[in-house]
Amino acid sequence: MGQALPIPTFGLSLNFEARVDLGQTSETAYREGLEFAAEAARLGVETIWLPEHHGEQSGYIPSPIVGAAAIAAVTKTCRIGTAIALSPLYGHPLRLAEDFVVVDNLSGGRLDIGLGQGYRPHEYEALGLDYKRRTRAFEEGLEVLELAWTGERFDYDGQIYQTRGGILRPLPIRPGRPPLWIGATAPAARARVVRHRAGLALNPLADLESTARHIAAFDREAAAAGLQPLPKAISREILIGDSAQDALRRHKDGLDFMYRVQYSPERTGMTYVDPATGQRAPLTADNPHYLSQAYVQERWWLGSPDEVADSIVEWQHRLKLDVIRFNPRYPGLSVKDGLAEVELMMTKVAPRVRERLAHINEEAAKSG
Repeated sequence: MGQALPIPTFGLSLNFEARVDLGQTSETAYREGLEFAAEAARLGVETIWLPEHHGEQSGYIPSPIVGAAAIAAVTKTCRIGTAIALSPLYGHPLRLAEDFVVVDNLSGGRLDIGLGQGYRPHEYEALGLDYKRRTRAFEEGLEVLELAWTGERFDYDGQIYQTRGGILRPLPIRPGRPPLWIGATAPAARARVVRHRAGLALNPLADLESTARHIAAFDREAAAAGLQPLPKAISREILIGDSAQDALRRHKDGLDFMYRVQYSPERTGMTYVDPATGQRAPLTADNPHYLSQAYVQERWWLGSPDEVADSIVEWQHRLKLDVIRFNPRYPGLSVKDGLAEVELMMTKVAPRVRERLAHINEEAAKSG
C-alpha cells in the first residue's frame, strides 16, 4: 500500500501591515491584528504564522518573534510559527535561540520555528550586513541552533560566528528543538532542509505545477537520505466567493495591494513565458497576464467553498502537504470581514478537505 495522503492543518499568515494610503496607523494594525488572531484561533485556525520584512512603508512586521510572543498571550491552543524569520539578520544565532526559547516557554510549547536567508539586498544593507555572505551566515546559524537546542554547553568556531562555552537557558518545554521549517526554492536549499531533517516551507509565488515538481524532488532527496517523508508547508492565497470570477472580484483590492506593492514581480524577480514569442521574459505588474484569472488559477485556490476544497484535495495527491497557510485578511480589511473569511475556511473548506482525504485513505487501505 502506498503512503497515506497527509491531512493538512490550516494556519493563517499575519503580517500586521497598515494601509497608510487609507489613513490606517501601525498602532491600529497591531491592535486589530491581535484581536483578529485571538478570534481566528477560537474559530479553529490551527497555527498563526508571522513573516518578516524590513523598512516597508506599510509597517510589515520586522520582528516576528516579538509578534509571536504577543500572539502567545492572546491565544491558548493554536500553534504559533515564524514563516519565515530571516535568521542572518539577528546577530549571533545563540541570541536568536534565546529569543525563540522564551516564546516557546511563554506559549506552553506551541512554537514552530521557520527560518530563511531572505532575498532582498537592502534588508542586509540597512543593518550593515554583507548580503553576499548570507548563505554562509545562514548555514552556520543553523549549526549553532542545533547545538544550542541540545541543552549542553558547546563551542563553535565558524567563519562568521564563534562561541566558547555557549549554553541555552531556559530549555524548550519539550526536549530538543521545536519543530523547524526552512524556506527553500533551489536544489541546494532543498538539500539543506534534508540535512537538518526539517520541514520544507514554500512561498505563494510559484505556480502549482512547478511547486509539485519541487516537492517531488524534495521527497526523493529525503528518501535517498534514508528518511521518512519530511513535513511540507505552503503559503497559498485561498479566495472564496460564489464562483472563481466572483472570488477574484471580491479580493481584487487586497490582491492588488499585496502583489502589486509588497510582492510585485519587479521586486521578486518573477518571469513568465511570453505567449507571443514563446520566450521567458521578466514579468511586470502592468502586464495584462499578471493577476488575471488564468495567472491566479495557476497558483492559488479560488471559487466556491466546495470548489476550493475539491481543488485542494486534487492537488494533495501531488503536493502531500502537512500545513496550508492562507491569508484571510488583507491589509485594510476589517476584523469582522477577515473573520468571516476565516469562518468560511474553517467551517466549509477545511472539514470537506479532511473528510475527503480521510475517505481516500480509507479506500486505499481497503484495496491494499
